[in-house]
Amino acid sequence: MAILNKTVAFAVAACCCLGLAAQSLSPADRTAQFLESARNNPAALMDFLARMPKGGDLHHHLTGAVYAESYIDYAVEDGLCIDRVVVTLSPPPCDPAQGKVPAAQALTDFALRNHVIDTWSIRNFVPAPDDRDVRHHFFATFGKFDPVTNKHWGEMLAEVVHRAAAQHEIYLETMLTPDQGEAAKLGRALGWNDDFATMRSRLLAAGMAQVVAGARKNLDTGESGMREILGCATAKPDIGCAVTLRFQNQVLRAFPREEVFAQMLAGFELASADPRVVAVNLVQSQDEYPALHDFHLHMRMLDDLHGVYPGVHISLHAGELTPGETKPEELLASHIRESIEVGHAERIGHGLDVLYEAEVPRLLAEMARRHILVEDCVYSHEVVRGLTGSENVLPIYLRAGVPVALATDDEGIARSELTWYFRRAVEGYHVDYPALKRMVRDSLEHAFVPGASLWIAPENFTMVSACSSERPETEAQSAACRNFLASSERARLQWVEETEFSRFEAQF
Repeated sequence: MAILNKTVAFAVAACCCLGLAAQSLSPADRTAQFLESARNNPAALMDFLARMPKGGDLHHHLTGAVYAESYIDYAVEDGLCIDRVVVTLSPPPCDPAQGKVPAAQALTDFALRNHVIDTWSIRNFVPAPDDRDVRHHFFATFGKFDPVTNKHWGEMLAEVVHRAAAQHEIYLETMLTPDQGEAAKLGRALGWNDDFATMRSRLLAAGMAQVVAGARKNLDTGESGMREILGCATAKPDIGCAVTLRFQNQVLRAFPREEVFAQMLAGFELASADPRVVAVNLVQSQDEYPALHDFHLHMRMLDDLHGVYPGVHISLHAGELTPGETKPEELLASHIRESIEVGHAERIGHGLDVLYEAEVPRLLAEMARRHILVEDCVYSHEVVRGLTGSENVLPIYLRAGVPVALATDDEGIARSELTWYFRRAVEGYHVDYPALKRMVRDSLEHAFVPGASLWIAPENFTMVSACSSERPETEAQSAACRNFLASSERARLQWVEETEFSRFEAQF
């Protein structure tokens, strides 16, 4: 009995010591400790990550982010037909004898509905002779639901900002084509000229201002519809109304070169005229022939236009090739380095083939030194590209000190949400809480919003002197800090996020 009493006393003393030790830790350290204890407990881990502040989603395609169920609803509203075999949309009249049924049938025909959802996403993907690769299936989805996208920006934006807010995101940059194809038409009509200055002058003279004006009107309509759906002007606005929303002008890089240049010019002109449009980005699969064949030309286009519009941000999809996907010469072509050094990319999307670039350590060191952020879609990289283990680039960039932000890419097609990307980082690549928090902070540090940073330097998360004595869980007390925050949208977003981190970490 004496031995038992001594054992109990020792256990109680040990618990007390552990409790005192935990109390002596900072809230951030206690939170980090909790994540380690929850790492192998799926329920606790998901609860933790669901509540964790997530900053901004910087790599987000609007059309790929909307779920297939929503596109079915839009098709019904528009009175369109669905081809039961290839699952594309077409205008009426429908012809059931030819396999073209009213979209409304997908509301009641369970087999059809599931077939549409599986075809318009990678859900339940099973290789078939005419659909053998999940990546090709992924990219093919866009053309199938495309007929309903341009008319429903309000609903689409409402869906994605609500989902973002529900996951504790406060900022979203989404890619879309604001002019809805008008710049490409203009470029097609005028044709190609090897002299970029001449091309630009001809496009401007031929009506580029009207294209830009139309694009701004399209954004006005989309945002107005979003705010109405979310009730942003009412007494009980949806949580999505609090998300700061910005747009990137996407350029379809698999189009003919004259159309690519016209789209680029439209993006630079639009970003110069409308603060909602914060960057230009090139999209579409990098292994498509024009994207590969014209890559160096595209970088020279960007270099030229950057010289004319130096204030417009550039973020580029780069390094999206994987071994065996193309000839080795293409894989080794240093697309990431050229995107940065010639294309002036301030951020890189995906960066999957970094291991196959020339002089990889030097490239990684350059990216770290220049603070070139990687938008890492870790979950999508696994399920669409099959990149797991040592081939997944997330730990490679983190180990090299390159700034990284987790992003969703196409959450609707991938049937995912940002919280799942955080979970894969933790479970699949042993990312700890300090690294998660750093990535969240970097998502706002590298967001394309105006103003000075709350931090003294990129990746150095020490507050600037004006706010160094403040506690983010309260409103800024000093006049110097209040004035600083009032002068910078970026700093205000970062202050909000630090406040959210303080509240989150106080729970542990």
